[in-house]
Amino acid sequence: MDFERSGSLDVLQRLFRGRILVSDFVEHELNVTSITLPDAEVIALTSDEDWQFFIQLREGRPGLGLGETGAMAVARCKGATVLTNDSLARNCADEFGIPVSGAIGVLEYAIEIGEITAKEGVRILEDMIRAGAWISEDLVAMFRQRVSELG
Repeated sequence: MDFERSGSLDVLQRLFRGRILVSDFVEHELNVTSITLPDAEVIALTSDEDWQFFIQLREGRPGLGLGETGAMAVARCKGATVLTNDSLARNCADEFGIPVSGAIGVLEYAIEIGEITAKEGVRILEDMIRAGAWISEDLVAMFRQRVSELG
């Protein structure tokens, strides 16, 4: 997770306290990497419809991991937004009408509501990229332009 790798997981938690949902598949991935989201609600798929959607994604999108597939299934059944920078996952979410946002969208929101400054948002994004996040130069340039107008 890019927010954790950049040392800014607290920003995500402050922004969405009490509103973070994670699938049990994502919870397992977070536990393996020792990432904790204490305020997150863990959601397991329970209905046949949710499991059918999960299986449809697994079979139709072999490039998606269990965590991404579980996150999309939970977002669909709970009417939530998927947070991912993965282009395959984003395209899949779009195809199924599941709202999706990435780190840039979260950072812009944080700046808009005054949780962080534009300067802090740019620093966090740069930290994410240094930590291994792949975000195109064009998106970074657009982010810089938009946040300079906000802050």
